[in-house]
Amino acid sequence: WILVSNEIAQGVFGLIISFCCSRGNRPGWISACVTFQALTCFLLMLPQLVHNSQQDSSTVPNRIQEAVCHVDSTRSPQPEPDTCYFTLTLMFLIQFGAGFGGIALLSHGIAYIDDNVTKKTSPAFIGQVIALRYLGPQLGMTLAWRCMSVYAGPLEQEPDPDSSQWIGAWWLGWPILSTLMFILAIIVGMFPKQLPSQAVKEMAASIVDLARGVTIQEPVDPKLTNTGFWWSLRRLLTNKIIVLNTLATLFLVTAMENYLAFEDKYLESKYYIPRPQQGTGGFQDPWTSRLIISLLKPSLVALHIMVSGLFISRMRMRAGRITALHTFIALSVAIFMFSRTFTNCPSLQIQGQNKGRFQLLQTCNRQCSCPASTVFSPVCSQEGSLLFYSACHAGCADVQHVDDIKKFAFSSADESYLGNSTINKAKGGPCNNPDCNSSWVLNQCFTVLTAAMVGMRLVGNIIITFRSVQPGDKSLAVGLELTLVGLLAYIPGRLLYQLMADTSCMYNGGSSSEECKLYDAEAFGLKLNLTSGCLMLVCAVLSGAVWYFARDLDLFGSDVSEDGDELELGPITRRRDSKVSSRQATPHPNRRNNTEDEGTVQDEIDRMKRQNADPELRLNLMDLSDHMEDSMEVSTPVRRNEASIF
Repeated sequence: WILVSNEIAQGVFGLIISFCCSRGNRPGWISACVTFQALTCFLLMLPQLVHNSQQDSSTVPNRIQEAVCHVDSTRSPQPEPDTCYFTLTLMFLIQFGAGFGGIALLSHGIAYIDDNVTKKTSPAFIGQVIALRYLGPQLGMTLAWRCMSVYAGPLEQEPDPDSSQWIGAWWLGWPILSTLMFILAIIVGMFPKQLPSQAVKEMAASIVDLARGVTIQEPVDPKLTNTGFWWSLRRLLTNKIIVLNTLATLFLVTAMENYLAFEDKYLESKYYIPRPQQGTGGFQDPWTSRLIISLLKPSLVALHIMVSGLFISRMRMRAGRITALHTFIALSVAIFMFSRTFTNCPSLQIQGQNKGRFQLLQTCNRQCSCPASTVFSPVCSQEGSLLFYSACHAGCADVQHVDDIKKFAFSSADESYLGNSTINKAKGGPCNNPDCNSSWVLNQCFTVLTAAMVGMRLVGNIIITFRSVQPGDKSLAVGLELTLVGLLAYIPGRLLYQLMADTSCMYNGGSSSEECKLYDAEAFGLKLNLTSGCLMLVCAVLSGAVWYFARDLDLFGSDVSEDGDELELGPITRRRDSKVSSRQATPHPNRRNNTEDEGTVQDEIDRMKRQNADPELRLNLMDLSDHMEDSMEVSTPVRRNEASIF
């Protein structure tokens, strides 16, 4: 819950921040929210300052050392440390407040970019921003891993880094990140409300309009012109494209985020491969294949996001093709989820397992006093016929590391229990099975492919959202999506997946309050894959509905749609002002007789450049100033038939 409190904060405050900040200076609000996030990151050092950092390393519980059999009847169980609820509450609240910075960057930062670049290059810039957002957590994990490798315990001794007595400088990364975010917040705050290049374009457009005697016809319907919160929210909730696209994103995030959150537990129960150590970001994963995947997956996803943005910009993909691609991706991921229910891995039964229940106390480990809270770390006998829950439960009294492989030695009691004196050694990890090995590699490849395909939806999803709303509602549309995803995907969605995991638990250490150590792979996998597959199937159906309503949406300002209906960013209908026309603002030989024409601003500029004469426009400077001010107030005008898409 601490890890997802950031997303929950986005769900609670998404609409409020996205609406309030859009009415002012967007870079200033982004700078303020990032500054607040930098302060919260700095406050994460409080647990280190409040508690005694120079604690005796002997009091640190042995959680990393290999649990082996110690035949010692006088040994007392190691006490568990007391839970510090102050630190837990502080970390939750600080993570909750750090979500403010994420809201500002997603809702206002991306909208600011879209408003100040050309529509053709906007997908490329947005793709770069989202790609960097996916690389950020990986860079943070790298920094945390390096900080944890710095010893911060008692100065009189420095144990081995693999020892349970090693105390890393977990707090060292927070002041570094806080300082960097504070510097970047100052730089972002220096940006103007509107970039000069965009302001010049709008001023040039207003001059051309005035020179040709053109006035912009504004809508009179209050549903389109009212900028209040409830009117803006009403426009979004009555927009079919926004509603369907947001719901599709909601089901996608619910399926993918929660599936990835429980994937390690599922793979552990299916392939008997221990979960990676928490807090290491996968850098200390003993399984090479999973280590490589953990390091490469964020980079590959970010690369696919950037490529998709560049491809949309370069090829100027139409809305119909983009939404069709989104539907295909969701359908492909759903098929992959359903297909995982048929993968088979015929593994050996763990010694002490009987019909889904565990009785780990056996003759060979009765004198070992193995703690009930021992995490699952399988051990396989040398010839590959016996599989044990852990080295302690196997009765192994000695461990050696040979070429990064743990090798254990059985005690004499084990040999008599097994009835075979030749079985005297074991190795860490599950017993080798060629069928499981190929299934494991295939599963890892499909996991990366699925994440990359989902990443390709992100840029197109934002472009569809921005082009189907009024310019002033862009930030609120993103805030609506953050609210629904944060409140539904990370609260009831997470609880649903947690319920499926709890009902599939096979061994929890004998205590209902303990976290489940091992799950029923068949039952858990069936629930996990079917639920995720059904959610992705609903996402595919909703994406298909978005294709139906948005297939003719103009994304790059083309003239008209295929059925002849003008869309939001099409050409602007202008009417000639009779007062300006009477002043002969247009040279007489090129003056037009019609009272209405259509064309883009660039067409008007090109037409004036092609004029042979250099006319002196007899214009009133006061009229020119008033017209420019009126044009600047409406950066992107709304046309008469715009209400047809809302």
